[in-house]
Amino acid sequence: MRHIVNSASNSLHLLGAKWSRSVHAFGEAADRVGRGYRYYSSSMALPFPHPEALLPPGFAMSRATPEDAPGMTDVYMHAFSATPDFTYWWSSPSIMHAWNLDRIRTRFADPGVQQFKIVDEANGKIVAFAKWDVPATVQGLREGFKVYDDAVGSGMEGGAGGEVEKGGLKKPDGVDQELFDGLFGGLKKMQEKWRVSEKLALSIICTEPSYHGRGIGAALIQSVLAVADAEKVTAYLEAMPLAVPLYKRQGFVPVDTLAFDVSKVGRTENPVLTIMVREPKSAA
Repeated sequence: MRHIVNSASNSLHLLGAKWSRSVHAFGEAADRVGRGYRYYSSSMALPFPHPEALLPPGFAMSRATPEDAPGMTDVYMHAFSATPDFTYWWSSPSIMHAWNLDRIRTRFADPGVQQFKIVDEANGKIVAFAKWDVPATVQGLREGFKVYDDAVGSGMEGGAGGEVEKGGLKKPDGVDQELFDGLFGGLKKMQEKWRVSEKLALSIICTEPSYHGRGIGAALIQSVLAVADAEKVTAYLEAMPLAVPLYKRQGFVPVDTLAFDVSKVGRTENPVLTIMVREPKSAA
């Protein structure tokens, strides 16, 4: 689902982290940090200046690669387990972990998806990541971007990525079909209503719960939004309740809501996503 886990996926608790200066070079380039050097391959180069001022010391940002899928999945599972309102449809943790690992890995084969990660340099672990669905018209995110054709997993029908839009997402074992269809069907209708294919969509952003409150989420968002501003592109997301204030600070405005019927699982209060849009800002 597009955000739900942006929203549902959003996990909204956005992350804190520190990006190292972006490296625009072929082969490898080094950036001195602390006591040593941090090396990047060209495939990990950021398409914008590294937001040093936004990240706390000891964190680095770069493009994610298929090898990062296990670490990204761990972050995703931990983030959603800490915010259970939108996991009412889940099967067992082991099944959902395998299913999400397959989805995350497969997205690297989608030319319309770009993913960025934050790493804690003290232990080398991924602590946050963001997934952006990028229209073909956007030019400013192309540098360093690579499509990994061999990353396609088994979780999609008919190809990689764009699960909600293409209707090709397979249901995990043990998940109720009605709940699954209600969730992803609702997301698809909302995205069609707001013509999301024409917008720069933040469809997933999440962080390890223990890293909340460090400003990492803002760092993951602001550099990409600068590209949106430069190219006059509208941004879109589906926000979980706790993330709405953060997004408002980034210039997003609530324009709609999407509620999910959870009466089938014995709950009386339906979880609600806030649909938010951000118009590009003019240069000061």
